[in-house]
Amino acid sequence: MIPARAALRRIMAFMRKESLQLLRDRATLGMLLGIPLLQLVVFGFAIELVPRSVDVTLVTAAADSSRIEHTVRQIVGPARIQTLASLDVAFRMMRRGDANIVIDARRRPVTVYIDASNPVLGLHAEGSIDRWVHAMNEPLLAEESSPLDIHVIRLYNPTGSTQPFLLTGLLGAIPTMSLVMMAALTIARERERGTLEAVRASPARFVEVAIGKLVPYLCLGWVQSLLILAVIFAVFPIRVAGHLTYILLAMACFAVANLLLGFLFSCLARQQMQAMQMTFFFFLPSSLLSGFMFPFQAMPPWARAVGECLPMTHYLRITRAVILRGAEADYVWSETLPIVLFAAVAAVLSLGAWRRRLA
Repeated sequence: MIPARAALRRIMAFMRKESLQLLRDRATLGMLLGIPLLQLVVFGFAIELVPRSVDVTLVTAAADSSRIEHTVRQIVGPARIQTLASLDVAFRMMRRGDANIVIDARRRPVTVYIDASNPVLGLHAEGSIDRWVHAMNEPLLAEESSPLDIHVIRLYNPTGSTQPFLLTGLLGAIPTMSLVMMAALTIARERERGTLEAVRASPARFVEVAIGKLVPYLCLGWVQSLLILAVIFAVFPIRVAGHLTYILLAMACFAVANLLLGFLFSCLARQQMQAMQMTFFFFLPSSLLSGFMFPFQAMPPWARAVGECLPMTHYLRITRAVILRGAEADYVWSETLPIVLFAAVAAVLSLGAWRRRLA
């Protein structure tokens, strides 16, 4: 009995020590409690598989627009409808991602073009059209009248495969995780090894330290992204519809933004484990609220507002728009600008955290 009691006392002592250490480590405790709560909030309130609304561009004469808009709302439900007179302009909007459906009401039969690059949105739109046509044709067939005829054409992904959508999404998801984590370990590693004081005592300024620490990872991130691109184009039946140069330029801005964010985490963290926890805490909303797996249009307004602040959201729009739909330079620049702004904010915050640590 005596050895058993002694073993129990030792176990209780270790339990008390570990509990106190866990309670004192506020960062770890916050991650353990915060990540499950974040998952519940995001999956419970933000994630939807069925889009709340779609963007419809209607090509018709101005005199018929109001009548046809009413019919379109019967077909697809809540929708943002824009009326144009040019089919070319409507296709340009679809390449930019500003239109999920283009309806050419001037043709007979009426032709509906669906952006199938996002298979969830494409299937939702096509299913809505099929249900409406079926509902309208039932009484016509009963009266032996001519049924309605609507011609549906899938663009950019005629087979409705999820493969192009998910693979182009990996171009943003994989670098986000790896680049943020690698940069987050730089200063935290120096702090754990006890060499941070030597870095502080050196005449190097913050900009010099940041560039020297991050440029090797920037090069590695470029190699990683190019390798992903090469595998996608070599192994899978996916071809670039636009200019690959746009992807490469956006890739550089996206890599810099992730590295600067990771460097901010590294300046804030006391240990490498804390830096990794911060990385995972950031990656979770990035993967869920950026449109990587779930439709961005299906999210509530507050979730879309959070997603607009994430660089992965804009980078995924660029990669999918350029590779799948052949988007042009003006659209790429409009989506690259938020990434550059995110990188600038991360750089300023990193400088403030660095100076606070020095103080």
